[in-house]
Amino acid sequence: MSRASVKLGYLSLIIATLFWGGNFVLGKVLSTTVPPITLTYLRWLPAFLILAILFYRPTLRAINQLKPALGIMWVLGLLGVILFPATLYQGLKTTTALNASLYLAVVPVLVLFLNRLAFKEKIRPIILTGAIISLVGVFWLLTQGDMFRLAHISVNQGDLWAIASTVSWAVYCCVIRLRPIGISNTVFLTTLVGLAVITLTPFFIYELFTESANILANLTALQWSGVGYLVIGPSILSYAFWNFGIAIVGSAKGSVMTNFTPLFAALFSILLLNEPVQSFHIISAILITVGVLICSYKK
Repeated sequence: MSRASVKLGYLSLIIATLFWGGNFVLGKVLSTTVPPITLTYLRWLPAFLILAILFYRPTLRAINQLKPALGIMWVLGLLGVILFPATLYQGLKTTTALNASLYLAVVPVLVLFLNRLAFKEKIRPIILTGAIISLVGVFWLLTQGDMFRLAHISVNQGDLWAIASTVSWAVYCCVIRLRPIGISNTVFLTTLVGLAVITLTPFFIYELFTESANILANLTALQWSGVGYLVIGPSILSYAFWNFGIAIVGSAKGSVMTNFTPLFAALFSILLLNEPVQSFHIISAILITVGVLICSYKK
């Protein structure tokens, strides 16, 4: 694989985390009003319709290739499209973005050990070193340069939901290596989201009649615009870029890029909430970048 292709893969992963950083901020805001299953469904149903309109022809042509892999694609949809955002939104209702981001930062290290357990993949010391340095960078960001704050993070029900979200994403990063070969990224994403939407529909209908109908009727134009961002950015574009990047660089190295998500979330907070740039932002950015570069080093 050429060096240009590898660089393109890492760039795709960074773009994906950029969109997910925005999802973290808006997810925190919207989850206080919209129930988690409903918010997840509002993301993915329009996303699926857009994907289906754009890519239904190549998807139909690839149906025979897709049939043997529908089981693994359903699992991927369950993990990455349903459980990951739904449990995160549920957790953000009662825990802080600080806690949830902290748990997400564990994904790269967790993926290394899951790959070792499930696929007997050797953990190279240099990759482990890079993952740990990047993780320290995230800790530095989330604690604002004061590591002693970690001792004061309490675990409540929201934290447990956030942990479940982290685990589901880590497993997704491992299982995605089993995606069908020879299927384009657009066809793969369209099928993945379609299977997830079908699975989520009955749960959405139940929540709609028991809780969400009145809430959706009273959402403001600004809140609906936030939902619109979740449809285009963190749903369609981020997953397309992420799956493309992982296919190039691999799950072990690629999963480390997840640590850019809380970094971008902090940057969006600065831009949207007018928070000042402080020294711990710069130090964290350096540590995360160094860790990612070490993980991508081949020799």
